[in-house]
Amino acid sequence: MEQRPYGAYVLYDVRRWWPIFLWPLLHTLVSIGDPRILLREWLLCVALIGYSVGKWKCSRYRVGRSQNGFYSIGVRQGLLVRHSLHIDAEDAASVEIERTPLLALCGGRRVRVNTAGLRRRSDAVLYLSANQVRELFLLSDRSRDRFRARLWPVVVTAITGSNAAVGLLTAAPALRQIGNLLGERFSADAVGVLQRLLAAEIPSALRILANLLVIGWGVAAFNNFLRYVGFYATVQEAHLHLVSGLFTRRDVLIDRDKITALELRQTLFMRLLGLHTAVITAAGYGRDIGARPVLIPAADPRTLCEGLERLLPGYPLKTGRIKAARNAWWRYLASPLIVILFSILPWMAGGFWQVPALVCTVWGIWWFIVRFLGFRGAGFGADREAVTVWYPRGLALYRVYLPREVVDHVTVTQSVWQRHTGTCTVTVRSFGDKKRRHRVWGLPYTAVLYEIGI
Repeated sequence: MEQRPYGAYVLYDVRRWWPIFLWPLLHTLVSIGDPRILLREWLLCVALIGYSVGKWKCSRYRVGRSQNGFYSIGVRQGLLVRHSLHIDAEDAASVEIERTPLLALCGGRRVRVNTAGLRRRSDAVLYLSANQVRELFLLSDRSRDRFRARLWPVVVTAITGSNAAVGLLTAAPALRQIGNLLGERFSADAVGVLQRLLAAEIPSALRILANLLVIGWGVAAFNNFLRYVGFYATVQEAHLHLVSGLFTRRDVLIDRDKITALELRQTLFMRLLGLHTAVITAAGYGRDIGARPVLIPAADPRTLCEGLERLLPGYPLKTGRIKAARNAWWRYLASPLIVILFSILPWMAGGFWQVPALVCTVWGIWWFIVRFLGFRGAGFGADREAVTVWYPRGLALYRVYLPREVVDHVTVTQSVWQRHTGTCTVTVRSFGDKKRRHRVWGLPYTAVLYEIGI
């Protein structure tokens, strides 16, 4: 039976026109402009609202439940141009149910349905009432296989889990110091009006930028905390049920058969605290803004193992590995060493460039430590069930487990220098991983060929 979407559809469709609504509102508040022009602007706003209402009246959907817990979806929408879409139950890889503060006030929910296709956004978006969602999806909070994230690892990860955020905190005091040095230099050499203006404005601008960096870090940490506080995951029939968010709650249902990779991530601070973040890659999920397939936000090794056993029983985890050769250290450590060497020279010379050079030196040392840990742990392993890679990327350490059936290909390359050292580079790509490559450098060439059976 076809039904009309919930009325919240109109609110979210009208929200696209808010820049147009802003002009007549501002004109009315400040009481400027020709009344006839204001009338035309308000009539345009009414027409846009009527257009959204018309789209809502013409939209229809139907949902049918299947035996495996997912649903066949039929959607028909559009006012001037009609679009029809049908998704079979076996093609639905994930379903995301979102409750924003606005939807909570309206008693509605936004439902996104994803298939294993290559679209950049969800294949179908439905607006349903809370009662319809409970009746259709039968979400249950009672499960013996529930994993609940502990509070203190979530807080620590929210504060220190982002390398970029911690980098902003490092840059903020440097910007303040540079502003002070510039102010002193311009003030001492100021002769004309322009130089006096620069002496006053540039240091102030740098201090404001430093304050914005600190505020940005605080907002990012607070958003991460709100997203994962109260996080829990359960095994419900044939799929995972992930629940996260305090103000904006997201219920994500992912077909366990569509999971293509399990990724364990560590930043340097998380490594010092013994914490890991577990992320899954599911075919079709994670294409919308804000969608993050996090399985375990933060946990110590023991809790992580317990959570994986509850949520992904039987998932292939390859433990043995071929480690990177010792003579491949230059491939991992060359870039941070170059940054450190080039930043030390102006720092030792002193003067104005001493502060930014010192910041670059600290960042280079940080990068060197991450790369050194990545070199010590880099490796590759393969058997009949799974392929596993250990490697550093950016300022984080990764361990990725991929079932053998979803691995598209494994590429082994060997440069002229690697032929001399007997090493190679292994690149692994898998289906549904957003064209991402998992690359490990400096592995023994003969051992890799034997491992993959060539």
